[in-house]
Amino acid sequence: MTHTDRTLAVDVCGTLYDTNTTAGLVTFHHARRGHRWRFAMMKALTRRRSMLQQGLILFAKLSRFDAHRALVLASLRGETLTSLQASATRYVADHLPTHAIPAAHARVAQMRASGWQPVLVSNALAPVIEEIARKLELPCIASQPDVQDGCLTGRLFRDLTGQKRKAIEAYLNHSLDHVQFAVITDNRSDRDLVAVAYPAVLVASRTPRKWMRKWDAEILCH
Repeated sequence: MTHTDRTLAVDVCGTLYDTNTTAGLVTFHHARRGHRWRFAMMKALTRRRSMLQQGLILFAKLSRFDAHRALVLASLRGETLTSLQASATRYVADHLPTHAIPAAHARVAQMRASGWQPVLVSNALAPVIEEIARKLELPCIASQPDVQDGCLTGRLFRDLTGQKRKAIEAYLNHSLDHVQFAVITDNRSDRDLVAVAYPAVLVASRTPRKWMRKWDAEILCH
């Protein structure tokens, strides 16, 4: 694994693409596989501003347990990893491009051209992030699904939630305090990365969020 001395960590969901790529992939997978009930469940879970979705968001805030994500992952129990990877290939090629955020892709390309080495770092499922990384010709770090005998268990083997800095430092084999490091993200939860990044680029839909104004960072609105 090689890298330059200038590492750019790039979030994916909400940063490069205006969608939840894990939920998008899983919904597409169930549709492709003809799983009517699982597909119906995913449509209910992903319907924006629905009572179910709002309730799960509130529950997550109160309990600090992401029930929405757990249900999405649980729906994959018994599926083979190879079938999910096949779905990821088609999803990224045929469906994801419509959700691209051109300004963010352009900013990453600009920094890449000036010598920064982008690395996709995402909490999303590895099969979809790895396929995006392959398309963009970039390395990646992502949450790994738990697999037993080639089949998904519906849980995660490695969850990057709250662990991005540790994962990046392990990838680089250096503390971020001792390397040239930049980040582009829309996540408040990435503030430990934003704190040590120069530059930091924060991606916002239409208008900056309140928390973004507290940082000495470039705000990229789309």
